[in-house]
Amino acid sequence: MYYVAISIDGFICGVDGDINGLVDKGNGVTTCLDDLKEYEPVIMGRKTYVIIYQYYK
Repeated sequence: MYYVAISIDGFICGVDGDINGLVDKGNGVTTCLDDLKEYEPVIMGRKTYVIIYQYYK
């Protein structure tokens, strides 16, 4: 399974790592978080982990 947060113009984040444009609620987010609970190994970058940990404890 592959999940990526990407803006309409094809970028994952804005200038200097700005993520304010990412959606943090909705069906896609709920599905992703539910799926993550089912996986034992999950590979993600450090910054992604920090963001998920901060917002979805």
